[in-house]
Amino acid sequence: MKEPEIFNVESLPYEMPEGDEVLKFLLREPEIVYNTNPPARDAAIEHIRDGIPKLAIDTVLEKTNISRTQLSNILHISTRQLNRYEKDDRLSPEQSNFLYEFTRIYTRGLDIFGDAATINNWISRPNLAIGNVAPVDLLDTGEGLRLVNNLLTSIEYGFYS
Repeated sequence: MKEPEIFNVESLPYEMPEGDEVLKFLLREPEIVYNTNPPARDAAIEHIRDGIPKLAIDTVLEKTNISRTQLSNILHISTRQLNRYEKDDRLSPEQSNFLYEFTRIYTRGLDIFGDAATINNWISRPNLAIGNVAPVDLLDTGEGLRLVNNLLTSIEYGFYS
């Protein structure tokens, strides 16, 4: 009788974790993101818990058309507090989570729509499918994030544009 083959996780080719692309978008320098090679599967969770660096705020403001006021609303802080962050400061876990989720929605939109101009336009215009509200205005709650993500799924599969 043949011996059963033992499943060895180490022998599998490494797959990039889902959150990896989001962290690459948020953080300009990959060495800030990971100290190990390949990246740990829970790197996104660790970054959210440790606090995403202020650098990510600057990156989001540079790479998207979202305003500082809109971003402060998503992060649940005042624009004034957002402006006070120093270069080496880190966001709280709650703020890090909302920034990460916003970026996940944005990068998914980039993938679906194909370019920054289209996602920037789509995210800021009122949309009938979500109550004639701009998607960016819903990204400050978990339920709003879910609604926008579901809408992106519908668009991805051709059910709504």
